[in-house]
Amino acid sequence: MKATTRWAAFLTLVVAGVTACGNDSGEEAKPDVLSATQVCDGTLDTAAAAALGHLGGTDRFTEIEGKKESGTPYKFSLKHAAETLYDDPSKKNDCLIYKADGKNDFPLLDISFQARKSHPDLAEEDKSSDSGEMFFPLGLFASARGEDSTSLYFACPTSGPDGKMPYVEAEMFSARGQVNPDGKGRMTVLNAVSRAMAEELGCAAEAKLPAEVPDALAG
Repeated sequence: MKATTRWAAFLTLVVAGVTACGNDSGEEAKPDVLSATQVCDGTLDTAAAAALGHLGGTDRFTEIEGKKESGTPYKFSLKHAAETLYDDPSKKNDCLIYKADGKNDFPLLDISFQARKSHPDLAEEDKSSDSGEMFFPLGLFASARGEDSTSLYFACPTSGPDGKMPYVEAEMFSARGQVNPDGKGRMTVLNAVSRAMAEELGCAAEAKLPAEVPDALAG
């Protein structure tokens, strides 16, 4: 399934599930307003928090509260996300960040993690400036495509139902029209959450993700 198709299918589930986040009286519960350093289980450092504020043009955010039909919570935690590395999209624990203004049904950012057997080869990618894609010397493969897709692969051996996997992919989708076009800013947010996930999975040494995201490679 293509990444954009996967995200569209997942968001359909999210929007449908939001209606289940009300209280017993049937009224829709208002989620807590969070700062940039509070979202995604508090994984954003100062630079990533500043990047999120620039991307969204706000310093007020929310995350979905309540539970999915499966009974698992929508709200992101590193522990739960680590436990769902091998699950299908409908069961994964994504970090879904919304602007707190309540004007959008779709998240500003959707960050997810997936165990992988392989990763893209940077040498095979079109790195010309007109490709619409930025590449970063980060992890095993890092790219920001267009205005809405960012991915980062890093070394992190895990075991699951499909056997052992040597890599983890961090993937982030951005809502068009909500996000300022800043590829490095998106990568800064994704890298911060990925560093925290690598710590949670016990593979920070193998992942070798730096605290500061370097500039994109020249085309």
